[in-house]
Amino acid sequence: MNAGVKGSCLLGIGIVGCSVGSGSGSTTGPLFVVNCDSGANFGMSTPTGSGYGVAPAPYDLAPTFFAGTPVDDLMRGPGAMNKLYIELASSGLLQRYTDGLEFLVQSSYEVARCVRGRTVNGQPDYLVNEPLPLSLATTANPQPTTLWCDWTGMAFSDGGAPDAATPGTPDAGASLDGGMSIPALAPRIHLTPYTDIRTSLWLFKTCPDGNDVGAGIDGWIQFQSFGSAEETDLPPDQRSAVLPDFVINYGDRLRASFHVVIEDPRYVTAVQYGTTPPAAPIIGGSLDGYFDFDLARGP
Repeated sequence: MNAGVKGSCLLGIGIVGCSVGSGSGSTTGPLFVVNCDSGANFGMSTPTGSGYGVAPAPYDLAPTFFAGTPVDDLMRGPGAMNKLYIELASSGLLQRYTDGLEFLVQSSYEVARCVRGRTVNGQPDYLVNEPLPLSLATTANPQPTTLWCDWTGMAFSDGGAPDAATPGTPDAGASLDGGMSIPALAPRIHLTPYTDIRTSLWLFKTCPDGNDVGAGIDGWIQFQSFGSAEETDLPPDQRSAVLPDFVINYGDRLRASFHVVIEDPRYVTAVQYGTTPPAAPIIGGSLDGYFDFDLARGP
């Protein structure tokens, strides 16, 4: 995970100084991990015949290192992805010595469109819903979707997975509605393992000998700053369109709060491919927090 950027920063600290890794944030919540360290469980009781006894323990990532890596897609135009890795880590050491939480932005363009919140003729100029794996399809719902970009800021407050029919779908908040529609100051983006922002947790510091990787299965992230995406000084129908080649540049600010539900990655794979899930999870819990830093380039 971005080892080259981190290594460059550590070298620079001793020679000319480096701003890579600086920022502020927090990440706390209840977690359980089976065989975390030397056979001991974290937040778990002894395994039983019906599965593990779960008693999540308080966990604090206490991040001190904040980094982002934009990956400029070679494809140009509407199909460009322009990925962005956002990392919160317990230190700037190599990943195998740290705990960390990563947000993988699969498409900076789509996230920027959501954050901008532009409307055209009263309709959202961003993806309100996104598709889920076809393994979740039913006869009545051959292409399952989930509410993804929510400008009410309410849909994901419980960490649940609302569908497209959930109350709270954005009302487009046009400037000509006489002030009757009051959207949130920033949208909440639904976190799933299958849509445009995905999360993962690693615990190499806390659990050096055990099952140390979890997947974000649910939750939300709310960006207050996503580079140049925000135009909150304008009503939604007067905001400019986000260009397809949108990227987060070095020097841009990344600021967000989040709620992430952590699950066993094997469950994520089982849902995605329609296979049988494991009998009992080996990691799980939830994390709440925030981050605030400027994207910096290593020397």
